[in-house]
Amino acid sequence: MIILLKPLNIEKDNIINKIHCASISSNYLERHFDDKLLENIDKKFKIAEKAVKMIPEKGVVILDSGTTVLQIAKLLNLKSNLVIVTNSLIVAQALENTKNQLIVTGGELRKKSMSFVGYLATKAIKSIHADIAFIGCDGFHVDGPCTRSYRELEVKQRIFENSKEVVLVTDSSKFSMDGLYRFATFDQINNLITDINVTEEQLQLLPSNIEVSIV
Repeated sequence: MIILLKPLNIEKDNIINKIHCASISSNYLERHFDDKLLENIDKKFKIAEKAVKMIPEKGVVILDSGTTVLQIAKLLNLKSNLVIVTNSLIVAQALENTKNQLIVTGGELRKKSMSFVGYLATKAIKSIHADIAFIGCDGFHVDGPCTRSYRELEVKQRIFENSKEVVLVTDSSKFSMDGLYRFATFDQINNLITDINVTEEQLQLLPSNIEVSIV
């Protein structure tokens, strides 16, 4: 039995505005890793193929958390003689049978991103000097890539500080998304790999110092 306590007045109760505001705010809500895993999977795989070609022989590689970075990890199972560092539990699981040396940072596990954060994670990354790092994002601010989680900020910033070269890997859908926390400015990024659906207008937002690869 449904009991209606009072008639609903859409304008008076401001229902339309509440729904509109909720839809805007949802752009900043973090989604679980599993919910994003299969989105644009073909594009993420092509991005990963390009990324793997950039890794130097016997290099030290940092893999951030993220669904695109996960595709890079899977392809690295075909490589050997690398040192791979990651703060991602999912990435580590994908590399459990790797012929490369695998270092997992440890730390507090964030279940939404399945990544390690906090003091132990940042301390581990701070002690490593990587040749190249691959990092993902949730979207873009005017002056750089962003994440929807405050807990991810320090880990991402430490990756930038301790890597000779940082490559941002993101499918083109992220160019129309935003996030609460910018973790780097564009001048900190050496390379960006994205897919062919990126528009000229979106690319014009990037400074000329970034080498962009479109796959």
